[in-house]
Amino acid sequence: MDIDQLKQINDTHGHPVGDSVLAGTIRYLNDHLRPYDKIYRYGGDEFLIALSGADLATGQKVIARVRKGLAKGLMVLGPGGVAMHVTASFGLALLDPDVTVTESIDRADQALLLAKTAGRNRAISWDPSITTGKELKRLEVDEDQA
Repeated sequence: MDIDQLKQINDTHGHPVGDSVLAGTIRYLNDHLRPYDKIYRYGGDEFLIALSGADLATGQKVIARVRKGLAKGLMVLGPGGVAMHVTASFGLALLDPDVTVTESIDRADQALLLAKTAGRNRAISWDPSITTGKELKRLEVDEDQA
């Protein structure tokens, strides 16, 4: 997961508001994921979310619900009460027993980059066959229906 436009939020409203966005987003995730799911800060505004025991279809449904709920909410942040909508982009990949954990995370990161390139505030699952804009568009439609 990558929080969309966090650099712009920091530049416009200051780092304390950006820090509040980070904290508020994680609070939202903690409140809307299962108690045994885990969230790890991966760097900057990127996070790894481990959905224990979930297959890809379940993961897509959970992330679609969380992504849409986050985007609908209004966060009131900072001492001045800055109100804003916060969105996030997600890349999904299974932990594949045939590759290293690092490779599985890299697959999720590749899908995340596609989600950001496709316009942000979306979730895309890693798929080795995605090589054209047509395939990317097909995947976006599939994700929105999840």
